[in-house]
Amino acid sequence: MSDIFREVDEDLRTERAQQLWARYGKLAVAAAVALVVLVAGYTLWQQQIAERRMTAGTRYAEAEAELARGNAEQAAAGWGLLVQEAKGDGYAMLARLRLAALAAEKGDTAGAISQYKAIAADTSLSNEYRDLATLLATQAESATLAPEALEAALKPLLADNHALRHQAREILAAAFLKAGKTDSARTLLTAISDDPAAPTGLRARSTELLAALGKAG
Repeated sequence: MSDIFREVDEDLRTERAQQLWARYGKLAVAAAVALVVLVAGYTLWQQQIAERRMTAGTRYAEAEAELARGNAEQAAAGWGLLVQEAKGDGYAMLARLRLAALAAEKGDTAGAISQYKAIAADTSLSNEYRDLATLLATQAESATLAPEALEAALKPLLADNHALRHQAREILAAAFLKAGKTDSARTLLTAISDDPAAPTGLRARSTELLAALGKAG
């Protein structure tokens, strides 16, 4: 008797499953197809990103090679094209920095400063890139700006926990020395020299300058 009830129960379950499949089967298939399409689309998108980055990396390297061969104009053209075609990519950001540096090397200080400041003002970029551009722009302006103006421009970078604090302090110390403000320069140089996290070369320069200031004093 129990076998009969079990068979009836199984039949009912089978019938119920068939009813459910008739009602929701098409939806299940559609969802499965949608999932496959989504995964395939995401995979394709990732491949396209990887391909674009490889292309951008190759073009960046080619521009660097042109510069190494002394072909500055060809290098600039390559980086300029990269900036246009790879907007938002890391290589495009590097290309913008290299174009500004190239302008400075050619004596176009105003052009370099303008490009650095454009990068610093670009809110679509990460703060690391923007801060670096601020540092480079200020360095390029250091010959013409008063120490107080440089200090105001570099203020965010001079914080004790900022990654670029050592470089910012060196730029400002040099400006103070040029202006004859030895004590202010010594304070900044001491901060660099005493900071174990400062780059070795920068610490060495600061220590040498401090020694020279001590002897002069």
